[in-house]
Amino acid sequence: MSATTPVIELDMISKRFGGLVVLKDISMSVGPGEIVGLIGPNGAGKSTLFNVITALYAPEQGEVRFKGRRLTGTRPHNICRLGIARTFQLVRTFLSLTARENVLVGAVYGRGSRGGNVNAIADEALAMVGLTQQQHIVTEHMTLSARRLLEIARALACQPSLLLLDEPMAGLNESEIERMVEVIKRARGERGLSILWVEHKVDAIMKICDRVVVIDHGEKISDGTPAETVSNTKVIEAYLGEPIA
Repeated sequence: MSATTPVIELDMISKRFGGLVVLKDISMSVGPGEIVGLIGPNGAGKSTLFNVITALYAPEQGEVRFKGRRLTGTRPHNICRLGIARTFQLVRTFLSLTARENVLVGAVYGRGSRGGNVNAIADEALAMVGLTQQQHIVTEHMTLSARRLLEIARALACQPSLLLLDEPMAGLNESEIERMVEVIKRARGERGLSILWVEHKVDAIMKICDRVVVIDHGEKISDGTPAETVSNTKVIEAYLGEPIA
């Protein structure tokens, strides 16, 4: 892969459920080491787009390419081993396992398991999100904030090139949001990860992201820098309501 090849590229993706068109002709990309925010109203199709990328849903039209390789048609369980990891809008940790055991799942089944030391991989991921001291706690006894960080640690343990974050700040207070911001910055800074990030905390998106893609009713209405996004009339009317200060 050359330095200019997108890590992930979506070309004219469309998805429908029965007669409901959820995604229509979506084209976008994330470059090496780039953080791209994906925003839009509830029901705009953001999580559906993640499910298409990770092969949980097959698109009716279009193609997904990862580092120039066609992903469309790949089985979901192979996506992680190729180098794509994700979190979920509703936290999906294994509640009966400890935090460390959750992260080991990512280390064992992710890309780094081939010839890697899964225990060292898990240790590094836990340290990156600040959960080393909580690693032996059974997950059902952890706070929502800790479980959201744990999901990111599990994803990082997969040793991905692309990290998909689906509303990691949902339900968090201001101090927890600040901690999550630092974790996301660190993941890009220390790992050089490319990140596609769905979020409703628009102020955080605008501070961190290199670009922001906006979708509304399944269609892309904007793709630009944060400054361009907050001044885009279509985005203001569809989502923001007024420019972000």
